[in-house]
Amino acid sequence: MTQTARPRERVIAWLIALPAIVTATAVTAVEIGRVVHPNSALFVMPAAAPGAFADAIAAQDALTTYELIRAGQDPRAPIPVRDPILTGGRSVDVLPVLWAVATESNQIVPLLLSLGADLDRDARLRAICLARQLGNDEVALVLEHHGERVGGTCPNRRPNEPAVLWLTQSG
Repeated sequence: MTQTARPRERVIAWLIALPAIVTATAVTAVEIGRVVHPNSALFVMPAAAPGAFADAIAAQDALTTYELIRAGQDPRAPIPVRDPILTGGRSVDVLPVLWAVATESNQIVPLLLSLGADLDRDARLRAICLARQLGNDEVALVLEHHGERVGGTCPNRRPNEPAVLWLTQSG
């Protein structure tokens, strides 16, 4: 009776061990592939379409904005934007935080600030002023409490001047 049980025990042991062995071999093969071909499409996140970051900010899509930053988008680097009203139809390079303020993306402003975006004193004052003009007191408060205190009066904005063009002016 012990002779007939042994082959059965061996089969059961192989049935238990085989999936683990196959999985370990597959994981090892994938990791070797990653070392040999690190830039392979299997291991590199696809590049985002041009304008995807600006579109995610304007759509108030916090998850996509965050994922694009995790994939390498710099929240401090200017992005190209175009909008018939906000930029007067012109293509303008603007900081992501300023684009978020202009597009009234209330959830995105604190997200960008928490992930390293920052504004110089003049740009932050303009962003605070625009947020207040748009009735976004919450965003204005977030900007006021981020970084050193900004004092001063809001620069004049000409009637019908596109918001993003006004934001990107210096002085």
